[in-house]
Amino acid sequence: MKPKRLLAILMSLAMVAGIAACGNSESSSGSNGGSAADTTAAAGDSTAADDSAAGDDAAAADDGELEDIAQIEIMFWTLNVIPSDVDMVEEAINEITREKINTEVNLNILEMGNYTQQLNLIISGGEKMDLMVTLPGDSAHFNSMTSQNQLMDITDLLTEYAPELLETVPESWLAGTEIDGRIYSVTSFGDKATPLGFACRTDILEQTGIDPSTIENANDLEELFAAVQEIDSSLTPVGTGSQKILTAPYLIDADGNFVKYDGLGDGDNSLIGLMDGDGTTIQNNYTRQVYIDTSTRFVEWYNNGWVYKDGATYDETAETLVAGGTAFGLFKTFATGSESSLAASCGHDMTIIWLDDSPEINTGSLRKFSWAVPVTATEPEAAVKFMNLLFTDEEIVNLLTWGIEGTHYQTLEDGTIDFMDGQDATSSGYYLGDETAILGNGFLAKVWAGSDPGLRDQQYEVNMNAYVSPYTGFSFTTTGYENQVASITSVIEQYRPTFANGLYTEDYYNEFISRLEDAGVNEYIAHIQEEFDAWLAENGDAAASDSASTDTAAAEETTAE
Repeated sequence: MKPKRLLAILMSLAMVAGIAACGNSESSSGSNGGSAADTTAAAGDSTAADDSAAGDDAAAADDGELEDIAQIEIMFWTLNVIPSDVDMVEEAINEITREKINTEVNLNILEMGNYTQQLNLIISGGEKMDLMVTLPGDSAHFNSMTSQNQLMDITDLLTEYAPELLETVPESWLAGTEIDGRIYSVTSFGDKATPLGFACRTDILEQTGIDPSTIENANDLEELFAAVQEIDSSLTPVGTGSQKILTAPYLIDADGNFVKYDGLGDGDNSLIGLMDGDGTTIQNNYTRQVYIDTSTRFVEWYNNGWVYKDGATYDETAETLVAGGTAFGLFKTFATGSESSLAASCGHDMTIIWLDDSPEINTGSLRKFSWAVPVTATEPEAAVKFMNLLFTDEEIVNLLTWGIEGTHYQTLEDGTIDFMDGQDATSSGYYLGDETAILGNGFLAKVWAGSDPGLRDQQYEVNMNAYVSPYTGFSFTTTGYENQVASITSVIEQYRPTFANGLYTEDYYNEFISRLEDAGVNEYIAHIQEEFDAWLAENGDAAASDSASTDTAAAEETTAE
């Protein structure tokens, strides 16, 4: 965070009254058709509507004086270092927002490893923060924040100040961040159908002589890891990101197959889930045999020197380890066409070895990155007005995502963009890494060099036709269980990094499970199961039918192509 902005936030004492309580959610999934062209058209409609609104704002007067310009604090993170030209980009955005929505934005961009801690300090201290992005896990996740009553109910604000956003984001996606039929955040409108892959340096991969198309499971990857160490013993085969080797919702079974669960929106804490064979009985993922199998396999990787030794305490991204020459590759869920952005953030040409051929969109993916108004906001109306632009205005999206054309990037002949001559990810004044799946409407973002110029249309089609979990829209209430949620989250945050980085021992695992039970995990899961059963009784058949129809439509379109 910029020092002057952090100081301003820490000195602010403003806090909004009337914290909205969380409730039970039973929302039906819908769909929103159209194309990327329709999305762009919606952005154009939004521009016209916002111009009109800006005129109304400018005309509003009190005793002949114009209405004060709203000041909003916005907080998100970067996968790269904090850019030096944040103020420059901020002013370029404000030139637009002053006219359209009578608002100025203050950009608070943090390194990802510091995001949760700083957010906790701001919220607990009642400091002004008007708009932010939720994280995939821990206390900055949608579930944790709503359970602590830290996010505003923005349903009515969206209706009044962001109608174009509501027309742009599909109803089934909006349902993923509803509680009791009320919207508490809006999922980023980007590539959500993201399967697991292992991304690695192309130059080293080629030296191993291993054909990436032959790699299907963890056993195959282990052969690759061993070959990498023979080529360069100083290179760690697997980089760790944010204190974990493998990202949710994936685990590795005893045979080396990558398997996944539907976390029902639980996020990276990975407490609950449904897997094949579970039916509709929710399980504690940490007591599954496959979780133990995954953890003990990581012990072998650690002992073989195949994973980053300090992973349990490493808060930064795995891309940073690759860029620094420490790691060969990393596990991650990747969007379509991620190779070019990976090359920029990793400093090497990268190859993605895909490990899942059936990605799906579910509540977890919809809550992974979402835009929310914290209860400490002092300008919620202005925040939602800006959110509307962030989902519909192409110029705003690209300024926030890539910076200023001609200063931070140049447009190539094929329409894609690249660094200015002589610049790279480390020397550009504004490079966040590829955050097109996070920063509002990623389908409006320009395409980075090395990818197909038509990538955004391809991503849009993939996501609009992706399989959607029949349980999307289910959300469990934490009312009355706030203490258990806080205790369970604290235990998971303490123990999970150990098991997620190859330091598993049976005694420590048993201690972990015992601590979870002491925190009330069994009662909490039984509560979720009760609500899930009630939701299924009301929505199960219809939800399953909607999901089957979506899956059939996707299959038919693929066949037609």
